[in-house]
Amino acid sequence: MKKLFSNKLFKTIFISLVVLVISYMGLIWYAFYPEKGTRYLFPEKYRGWVCVTYNAKGFPPLKKENGFLLVKIPKNGMVKTSSPVNTYSKEGYYIPTYDEHYYYSDKGTREAKELAMGGGFTVQEEGSDEFTSYFWISTKGNSKSDYEQYVKDVPKMDDNEIIEPVCGQWVKGEKNE
Repeated sequence: MKKLFSNKLFKTIFISLVVLVISYMGLIWYAFYPEKGTRYLFPEKYRGWVCVTYNAKGFPPLKKENGFLLVKIPKNGMVKTSSPVNTYSKEGYYIPTYDEHYYYSDKGTREAKELAMGGGFTVQEEGSDEFTSYFWISTKGNSKSDYEQYVKDVPKMDDNEIIEPVCGQWVKGEKNE
């Protein structure tokens, strides 16, 4: 047995295997226990475009609640904040995060279990730290019809051909162009 451990090849394989197992365990931890990201609060049964601008000079920072950035979306769907987004380390590396979604009303706050996330995108002007995250949400029973009525074939583009959605709740029967 002593001869087995004195073998240089065996030591190299053993150490490599230990490093590999520790690395794998770290990767599993990283994947299954992501950092806390953003806690979104939407008006009760909100369906529409949400537009959140980060790093906006002259606007208040977002509050933190239990490690989450707290973004309370008003009925007009627009929030501007001087806070940076919560998905990058101080060194600038991407950190996977998870978000939470709640509805608020005069009765209080509740988990948005029936929320259906739509698509989205981010726009940042060249040379600017400020950027806007656009995404639309609906409810599980309405997401397909909302997409057909309010999202598909209704892009409003600016002079640079960048889509500018109409932020806020959708109004039944209107195309929101």
